[in-house]
Amino acid sequence: MTPPAPSAAPSDPPSGIAAWRVLFRMLAGVAALFCFAFWAAAGWNLGWTKTQIPVKQVDEITGIEFVTYQKHFLPGVELLAFGMALCLGLFAITFLRRRPRPTT
Repeated sequence: MTPPAPSAAPSDPPSGIAAWRVLFRMLAGVAALFCFAFWAAAGWNLGWTKTQIPVKQVDEITGIEFVTYQKHFLPGVELLAFGMALCLGLFAITFLRRRPRPTT
């Protein structure tokens, strides 16, 4: 006959992962997906962020080509990197452990 399994004492830490850790990990994943989707939908700009884009035009009379600038927000790769770094930081927080309490 086998002895009964020992019961968990109230001072033992709960098994499994805390709910706030799961929530923060899911939030970090959703935020990373949103950051990438926003950056990709805005134009996949691999350079720095731009607030104006050059537009080539041709003068109707002389036929000379010239450049004008149109106001347009184009997020750059630094905004993508910043957003991903924030998401990675949020994900990393879930691995921090609380200091053990001193026993008396």
